[in-house]
Amino acid sequence: MNKVKDAGLAKSIGVSNFCLDLLQCIVKTGKRVPAVNQIRLHPYNYASWKDVLEFSAKHGIVTEAYGSLV
Repeated sequence: MNKVKDAGLAKSIGVSNFCLDLLQCIVKTGKRVPAVNQIRLHPYNYASWKDVLEFSAKHGIVTEAYGSLV
């Protein structure tokens, strides 16, 4: 991940479907914090992602939601 950004090939790096454990691991051990975490989020599953949303906000990780209500 760092080589791509250091080489100027990407402005930022994001992750997808990272749960709280994975986000904590990458923040603790990684050299860079991901800019965004894309997760399947809608009003019906908000409670299950609340801890991830709070952790992301605390560390400056933007949450991008995808999914439908169907």
